[in-house]
Amino acid sequence: DLCLKYHFEIICFMYMSRLGCPDTLTHEQISSFIMNNFNRLEKDTPEKLVHFHSINKYLIMAHNQNDFSLLEQIVANHEKFPIEQIYEQYGEQLEQTLRKPPTIQSHCGVLEKIFAYFKKALNSEEKKIILETISEFKDGNQSLNNVLLQLEEMTRKFNKAFLVRQTYFLLYAKMNS
Repeated sequence: DLCLKYHFEIICFMYMSRLGCPDTLTHEQISSFIMNNFNRLEKDTPEKLVHFHSINKYLIMAHNQNDFSLLEQIVANHEKFPIEQIYEQYGEQLEQTLRKPPTIQSHCGVLEKIFAYFKKALNSEEKKIILETISEFKDGNQSLNNVLLQLEEMTRKFNKAFLVRQTYFLLYAKMNS
């Protein structure tokens, strides 16, 4: 399974990147990892680009929502450009997007979008806890890791396979010793 292989690569990358380093990856490390994986893609079918884009959706969105929308338009390829041109455009835009570090505000936007997948299934107390944690993160009183752990727990509890595969959960999480 392509997704399982990608997650294994992420775990290996995280381990190697964090040897003798802090327990979280830097913006540069994350961006470099994503670009390296894009550059290693076999650029022969639209499906491979769609898959890459879909599992990196929230990570890209955390960098810049408007750029994410531009990347979505490139992937959609409404103009019916040749596949080589699509990959080239996507790669150039992705590189430009990843140069911009995520902000607390952009992370909060992503966290709220992820939260929206569960809000109807949660009781009022569960909603309150998650929203308070996001608010505390926004105010600088909570780590991104803690919010991600809560949301990741929800993805598994409610079996949201699309979210479980997101690189955002893996690359922005803290690595436990």
